[in-house]
Amino acid sequence: MPEIDELIESEIRRPTVFIDESVLYPEYVPKRLPHRENHVRKIAAFFKAFSDSPGRTSVRVVLVGPVGTGKTATAIAFGRAFSRMMQRRGVLLRYVHVNCSKSSNPASIFRDIKNQLGLPLPDRGLSAREMAVGLLKMLERENMYVIVTLDEIEYFIKSSSPSGRFLLLRFYDVFKEDVKRMNFIYVTRGSPTGIQAVLDSITGSYLMENVIPFQPYTAAELMDILNDRVKEAFYEGVVDEEVVESIARLTGYDTGGDGNARKAIAILHAAGKLADKELAEGRTSRVTVDHVRAVVAQEYQSLIDVLDKIYHLELHEILVLKAIILALHRTGESFIPMGEIERTYREICEELGEEPRKHTRVYMLVMDLKRRGIIITKTSMKGRRGRSTYVGFAAAPLDRLLEKLNKVIEEKRLMR
Repeated sequence: MPEIDELIESEIRRPTVFIDESVLYPEYVPKRLPHRENHVRKIAAFFKAFSDSPGRTSVRVVLVGPVGTGKTATAIAFGRAFSRMMQRRGVLLRYVHVNCSKSSNPASIFRDIKNQLGLPLPDRGLSAREMAVGLLKMLERENMYVIVTLDEIEYFIKSSSPSGRFLLLRFYDVFKEDVKRMNFIYVTRGSPTGIQAVLDSITGSYLMENVIPFQPYTAAELMDILNDRVKEAFYEGVVDEEVVESIARLTGYDTGGDGNARKAIAILHAAGKLADKELAEGRTSRVTVDHVRAVVAQEYQSLIDVLDKIYHLELHEILVLKAIILALHRTGESFIPMGEIERTYREICEELGEEPRKHTRVYMLVMDLKRRGIIITKTSMKGRRGRSTYVGFAAAPLDRLLEKLNKVIEEKRLMR
């Protein structure tokens, strides 16, 4: 039986198709953004006012479009690059990215901002307004400016109170500051007309003049994006040319797909993983179209869709989803009650050494999974008395999804 040292050495020496697999992870932000150059220019045009006179006005921009159209990557790439440019000019500008599906109320958003900035602002027992006042004072003291991207802002808008929405979306109408140190990029899914009705009721027509729409990618555009990732992620020559073309045609908006770049990259990643496994077994030396076909047939498109949605969830929301899938798998039922989900969730937490969330929080996480379109719920079941919440899942094979969830959970725990 091999010793531990030998096992580690053999794994490290194992041949692989990947140079840098992390290039294919959802959180990776590339140096180049093919077919989003004009979007970067438009954001820069709005921020020209800040460049000319920092603090004179608070810039606010809305990026809107379907999932996987480059909104988040564009916001991050612009924010980081613009901050570096301003710092070279002697202006201390920092970029902060907050996902509102994780920080969904003003207090948690302000806490996330101050933590990312590394500001020693105590937050225990403070209201959202008090935290905002403290944050503004510390920015003034440090002579610091900040661009805050509020990603998936639709979750904040749906879950927060009218006063909370007003506080975040009309920040400097609440805080009358001469020097405006906070600027905002709001990222939301959907269409410009869909978000207009929501924003107009809060901000008037001001923000709608600052909307930048993102369209789904065509097959040709996805080919450019995938080719960039192939160059960074794989060794030269191991990915057949037809691989990129086949994935682009599967996912391109003009060829019957939904134009989702994240989905296209996920398929490329899965095909690469399959080829990597076969390479270790001596059965291939390249990533081919057959690997793409196998991934699409094996994973099912719905499974890829679910994985695309869950990667950015917090750990305990993924654990709740695992509890739902595991309970459905064990019972063979189409729907299961909340009580069964909570019991299974507590079992999972105990196995992992995680502190389980309370009943109310678990219920909120289940409702968030529903809002994201990952699960379905009913409030009554035939043959059962009374009204309760029953949860089901029909989008992908449960055993395959459980395997994938376990890998995502492991990655999330390692990243903490």
